Amino acid sequence: MVRSSNYNTKQGEAILTYLSSLGGAHTTAEQIAAYFEGSQTPVGATTIYRHLDRLTQSGKVRKLIVDGISSACYRYVDGPESESFQLKCDCCGKLCSLDCNTVGEFEKHVLKFHEFRIDPVKTVFYGRCKDCRSVE
Repeated sequence: MVRSSNYNTKQGEAILTYLSSLGGAHTTAEQIAAYFEGSQTPVGATTIYRHLDRLTQSGKVRKLIVDGISSACYRYVDGPESESFQLKCDCCGKLCSLDCNTVGEFEKHVLKFHEFRIDPVKTVFYGRCKDCRSVE
Protein backbone atom coordinates (compact mmCIF):
# COMPACT_ATOMS: atom_id res chain seq x y z
CA MET A 1 0.00 0.00 0.00
CA VAL A 2 1.24 3.49 -0.85
CA ARG A 3 1.48 5.70 2.23
CA SER A 4 1.52 9.47 2.54
CA SER A 5 1.20 11.38 5.81
CA ASN A 6 -0.91 14.05 4.07
CA TYR A 7 -3.55 11.51 3.08
CA ASN A 8 -3.91 9.44 6.23
CA THR A 9 -7.68 9.10 6.07
CA LYS A 10 -8.97 5.72 5.02
CA GLN A 11 -10.52 7.20 1.89
CA GLY A 12 -7.43 9.21 0.98
CA GLU A 13 -5.21 6.16 1.36
CA ALA A 14 -7.64 4.11 -0.75
CA ILE A 15 -7.60 6.70 -3.57
CA LEU A 16 -3.80 6.93 -3.56
CA THR A 17 -3.45 3.13 -3.52
CA TYR A 18 -5.92 2.75 -6.37
CA LEU A 19 -4.12 5.36 -8.51
CA SER A 20 -0.74 3.73 -7.90
CA SER A 21 -2.17 0.32 -8.84
CA LEU A 22 -2.97 1.57 -12.35
CA GLY A 23 0.69 1.41 -13.38
CA GLY A 24 0.83 4.95 -14.74
CA ALA A 25 -2.43 4.69 -16.70
CA HIS A 26 -4.70 7.72 -16.88
CA THR A 27 -8.09 7.77 -15.18
CA THR A 28 -10.87 10.26 -14.54
CA ALA A 29 -12.57 11.20 -11.29
CA GLU A 30 -15.70 9.50 -12.64
CA GLN A 31 -13.80 6.26 -13.22
CA ILE A 32 -12.36 6.46 -9.71
CA ALA A 33 -15.87 6.95 -8.29
CA ALA A 34 -17.15 3.96 -10.31
CA TYR A 35 -14.33 1.81 -8.94
CA PHE A 36 -15.18 2.71 -5.34
CA GLU A 37 -18.95 2.54 -5.81
CA GLY A 38 -19.23 -1.11 -4.82
CA SER A 39 -16.14 -1.33 -2.63
CA GLN A 40 -15.67 -1.70 1.10
CA THR A 41 -14.53 1.93 1.16
CA PRO A 42 -17.21 4.08 -0.48
CA VAL A 43 -15.83 7.46 -1.54
CA GLY A 44 -18.00 10.38 -2.61
CA ALA A 45 -17.28 12.58 -5.62
CA THR A 46 -16.44 15.63 -3.49
CA THR A 47 -13.91 13.62 -1.49
CA ILE A 48 -12.35 12.24 -4.68
CA TYR A 49 -11.93 15.72 -6.18
CA ARG A 50 -10.54 17.10 -2.92
CA HIS A 51 -7.94 14.34 -2.70
CA LEU A 52 -7.06 14.60 -6.40
CA ASP A 53 -6.41 18.33 -5.94
CA ARG A 54 -4.16 17.65 -2.95
CA LEU A 55 -2.34 14.83 -4.72
CA THR A 56 -1.80 17.03 -7.78
CA GLN A 57 -0.43 19.87 -5.63
CA SER A 58 1.92 17.49 -3.83
CA GLY A 59 3.25 16.13 -7.12
CA LYS A 60 2.06 12.55 -6.54
CA VAL A 61 -0.51 12.86 -9.34
CA ARG A 62 -0.38 14.61 -12.69
CA LYS A 63 -3.56 16.25 -13.95
CA LEU A 64 -4.13 16.46 -17.69
CA ILE A 65 -6.81 18.49 -19.43
CA VAL A 66 -6.61 17.38 -23.03
CA ASP A 67 -9.22 19.08 -25.16
CA GLY A 68 -11.25 21.26 -22.83
CA ILE A 69 -14.30 19.09 -23.50
CA SER A 70 -13.44 15.76 -21.90
CA SER A 71 -13.03 15.27 -18.17
CA ALA A 72 -9.60 15.88 -16.71
CA CYS A 73 -7.43 12.79 -16.49
CA TYR A 74 -5.18 11.89 -13.59
CA ARG A 75 -2.07 9.73 -13.48
CA TYR A 76 -0.07 8.55 -10.47
CA VAL A 77 3.53 9.73 -10.60
CA ASP A 78 6.17 7.71 -8.78
CA GLY A 79 9.11 10.08 -8.46
CA PRO A 80 10.28 12.85 -10.78
CA GLU A 81 8.50 12.81 -14.11
CA SER A 82 9.54 14.32 -17.37
CA GLU A 83 6.94 16.09 -19.43
CA SER A 84 5.59 13.79 -22.12
CA PHE A 85 3.37 13.92 -25.14
CA GLN A 86 -0.03 12.23 -25.00
CA LEU A 87 -1.82 9.82 -27.33
CA LYS A 88 -5.63 9.93 -27.40
CA CYS A 89 -7.85 7.43 -29.18
CA ASP A 90 -10.54 9.09 -31.30
CA CYS A 91 -12.77 6.06 -30.85
CA CYS A 92 -12.72 5.06 -27.16
CA GLY A 93 -11.04 8.13 -25.65
CA LYS A 94 -8.18 6.16 -24.09
CA LEU A 95 -5.27 8.43 -23.14
CA CYS A 96 -1.68 7.35 -22.61
CA SER A 97 1.68 9.04 -22.27
CA LEU A 98 4.20 8.82 -25.06
CA ASP A 99 7.65 8.62 -23.55
CA CYS A 100 9.74 7.88 -26.60
CA ASN A 101 13.17 9.02 -27.77
CA THR A 102 11.95 9.28 -31.35
CA VAL A 103 9.36 11.89 -30.39
CA GLY A 104 12.04 13.69 -28.41
CA GLU A 105 14.13 13.84 -31.57
CA PHE A 106 11.14 15.28 -33.43
CA GLU A 107 10.80 17.93 -30.73
CA LYS A 108 14.50 18.84 -31.14
CA HIS A 109 14.13 18.95 -34.93
CA VAL A 110 11.19 21.36 -34.72
CA LEU A 111 13.14 23.63 -32.39
CA LYS A 112 16.34 23.58 -34.46
CA PHE A 113 14.95 23.82 -37.99
CA HIS A 114 11.65 25.59 -37.43
CA GLU A 115 12.58 27.68 -34.36
CA PHE A 116 9.47 26.53 -32.57
CA ARG A 117 9.37 24.99 -29.10
CA ILE A 118 6.64 22.38 -28.65
CA ASP A 119 4.98 22.20 -25.24
CA PRO A 120 4.74 18.45 -24.50
CA VAL A 121 2.21 18.98 -21.73
CA LYS A 122 -0.23 20.53 -24.20
CA THR A 123 0.59 18.30 -27.18
CA VAL A 124 -1.75 15.43 -27.96
CA PHE A 125 -1.56 13.07 -30.92
CA TYR A 126 -4.96 11.74 -32.00
CA GLY A 127 -5.55 8.40 -33.70
CA ARG A 128 -6.84 4.89 -32.99
CA CYS A 129 -5.58 2.61 -30.25
CA LYS A 130 -4.72 -1.06 -30.82
CA ASP A 131 -8.04 -2.28 -29.39
CA CYS A 132 -10.17 0.00 -31.56
CA ARG A 133 -8.17 -0.79 -34.68
CA SER A 134 -8.74 -4.51 -34.13
CA VAL A 135 -12.53 -4.09 -34.51
CA GLU A 136 -12.43 -1.91 -37.63
